[in-house]
Amino acid sequence: MHTVRAAIVMLSILLLSLTMPNAVAWRADGWLIQDVVGGERLALGDEFGCHGMPGKNIEDDLSVVQECKEYLTSQINASKWGNQPLSFGIPMETLDALTYTILEDEGFRIVGDHVGTNINASLWAINRNAGSLEQNVASSTMIQESIEQDGYASVYWEARIADLNVRRDRDVLSWLDDQDYWFTTWGEWYSSNHFASEVERTEESVTVKGSASASGAWDVPGNTFITISGGQFTSVERIDDSAIDELTLDNNHLKIGYRIVNGTGVTLTIPSDAIVRITWEGVDAEIQINQGTFNNMPPFVAVGHHTNDLFEWSSPFQDSKVRFTWLIEPQPDVQPSWILPILAILVVLAVPIAVRSTLSHDQAMYPYSEEE
Repeated sequence: MHTVRAAIVMLSILLLSLTMPNAVAWRADGWLIQDVVGGERLALGDEFGCHGMPGKNIEDDLSVVQECKEYLTSQINASKWGNQPLSFGIPMETLDALTYTILEDEGFRIVGDHVGTNINASLWAINRNAGSLEQNVASSTMIQESIEQDGYASVYWEARIADLNVRRDRDVLSWLDDQDYWFTTWGEWYSSNHFASEVERTEESVTVKGSASASGAWDVPGNTFITISGGQFTSVERIDDSAIDELTLDNNHLKIGYRIVNGTGVTLTIPSDAIVRITWEGVDAEIQINQGTFNNMPPFVAVGHHTNDLFEWSSPFQDSKVRFTWLIEPQPDVQPSWILPILAILVVLAVPIAVRSTLSHDQAMYPYSEEE
């Protein structure tokens, strides 16, 4: 009987150790704060947003929004345009009112990339519409179709899925570098989505002034597209004592500048304080001023999912024109619970007790004498 009790005690201790949860913890990705990785990607124009925290899901625990933001901002700025993160990757296809409010209160302005494409005053939802950059999965045809249908292309990238290392598609990347696309990020695209307003017009010119980014966005130059009917544009100049560069089709990354498109259009990217005069030749010309895209190119966005090792995620793209929105999360780090060492000590103490009890019980059941 004593043997059975001792065995039950030992078994209970061992089973308890198996059922005790370990403490879910995380460690920072050291590459974020390194100039040779995090600093270089930041200088190139990449964006850093949030994707979550280990062991937590935004669908079940909304505290992950603030925790991920605090982690990210303690490691790196969100962009060369602004310090605070604007983009959050979520797994849901729709947002409830509480999630929407918490994201907005924490300063996020873009969500994706499973959410249906809808844009409102304070929160953009950018849908993944052009597949992946993974080898044998990436498709130039899908990218082209997405741009024709939606006006933009958004692809995703994940360097490691479980224990599987994912390879990029070199052919599609090489093809992308030859395209007349605006290689941008979620936050840059959102923040530059404002256009100039007319301040003066004559029979042969129009003067426009830049506008400010939306509330909560980064301070990014806005994109304007001006068209003319009944005339031809002849010149573009800043008249606020600053210069403005003429863009070419080789300019794929956001910068201040202009380009005359086929004589009947002007694509213009200027900051809020810029004043620009555009002149033309023609009589009774009609001018339209509208929202544009940088250099009149369709936006192309690549999104790095679950980026917990920036070096591994970004190294395949060091020489690419593509710019990334890196959705950051810390690296999981499972820490052993303090209870486990105590349980180990209890097991060590229980074994000799059980052995002694067993020997005593056997001796009482089967006594013997030295004569035997």
